[in-house]
Amino acid sequence: MTTPTTALGTEVLDVPAHDGARPVMSHRPDVLHDGEGKPLARLGSAGRLAQFRMAEEAGRVARRLRSVDDTAWFGLLRRAADGLTARLDSGDLDLWLRALSSVSGLPHRRAARGLRTAALDLARMEEILAAQSPDGTVAAYRTGGHDPRWSWRPAGRSVLVRQPGNFPTINVEWLQALAARRPVLLSTGAADPFTPVLLTEELYAAGLPEHGVSVVHGDAPALRRLADQVLWPGEDVPADLPPGKVKTYHFGRSRAVIGDRSPGNAWQRLAREAFAGCGRLCTNISSLVVLGDPKEAAEALANEFALRPVLPLDDPRASVPAFPDRAVRDALALRIEREVAAGAVDVTAATTGVPLRVDLDGHAFLRPTVLLVDPGSPLFGTELPFPFTAVAHVPRSKAVAACAGSLIVSVVGEADGLVHALAEEPGVDKVFAGDRFDRGYHPCDPHEGHLADFLFKKKAVLPGTSA
Repeated sequence: MTTPTTALGTEVLDVPAHDGARPVMSHRPDVLHDGEGKPLARLGSAGRLAQFRMAEEAGRVARRLRSVDDTAWFGLLRRAADGLTARLDSGDLDLWLRALSSVSGLPHRRAARGLRTAALDLARMEEILAAQSPDGTVAAYRTGGHDPRWSWRPAGRSVLVRQPGNFPTINVEWLQALAARRPVLLSTGAADPFTPVLLTEELYAAGLPEHGVSVVHGDAPALRRLADQVLWPGEDVPADLPPGKVKTYHFGRSRAVIGDRSPGNAWQRLAREAFAGCGRLCTNISSLVVLGDPKEAAEALANEFALRPVLPLDDPRASVPAFPDRAVRDALALRIEREVAAGAVDVTAATTGVPLRVDLDGHAFLRPTVLLVDPGSPLFGTELPFPFTAVAHVPRSKAVAACAGSLIVSVVGEADGLVHALAEEPGVDKVFAGDRFDRGYHPCDPHEGHLADFLFKKKAVLPGTSA
């Protein structure tokens, strides 16, 4: 396990890279600082030669991961999850959580909850993987299935996963890849190098075969070239990645359609979805498509937003993230202010009396915001990394087109025919309605498709009688 060191009386975490199970620090590590300029963590680095070795060893261990029987394999993953949960419960990770909060801007309690959820997802990987296999069993990941016409085989020996740092739960992406017995080459994001390392440590402590996972902090161009497949967050894919090699993930623009006779608790539930993951998840409700009165809908949602104010990051009730880089906060605020100057209405400004830009305890925040806009506004359908929802009136005849490009569309209230029309829209990934309109993310649902459909492919394999 990595341990904190002391520098000038301040505890500083050593957060190594991992060449397989071997932690790697360096003589001149990158140093992460808090908002006051004090060092928080030192990141280990792995150069090009180390990355070449990681990729080579990952390719070699792939067959070994597939040889472990199912009981032992998923038992290993559960032990790793239990180890991480035990460290959270004991307070052993308090310094890690403080560092994560300071670097990412997440409230302390939310950071801990995100890490705990990542452990829970790891513990249930057998269920998650079974939901994705062609025959509903986890055995197919080892055997290729039992259909006489085809065999379900890995589409590569290793996968590079570029890990964003928005919230700890997004680590479920690479954990699924590993659970599918694919060696993972992990490239961490600047806002959270901590969660991937903690998970990797627990996996090796639980008995993960050597080089099942390797970790590099920051960009890893050598690994991009050498990995057989790549999982990349968002839409800005590096130019050196050919389309067939990469699958993008985690770019949501999720929306809700507000129809007639919405349930009485709809606004509370919508606000909860907007604040999930402190507003930094791909499943957050970024826009409301309102078939009726948009002002009434915006005010109802703003009243719920007002119940979740900006609080110090160490307050257990805090759900609004800070922006460690004040310039990023100010640039986002300027985008919103320009829309207001162009005619949009900041409904939460009137509801709360709180300015958009908030400075508290030395941290920069944006007040949770509901913005009443024209559907042609550039902020309608845009994800912003804090609780933010744009609201616009859209005629029923144009509602499906207004939802194109959404990960989730939640249909709230009565909207005759729209559920099926939305499900037919190629640019919509999930449609939830009725009592389940706020289902959000569930790891057993297809989420931007099933990850296993990228990692595996069906091959015609017809061995002869002597094979």
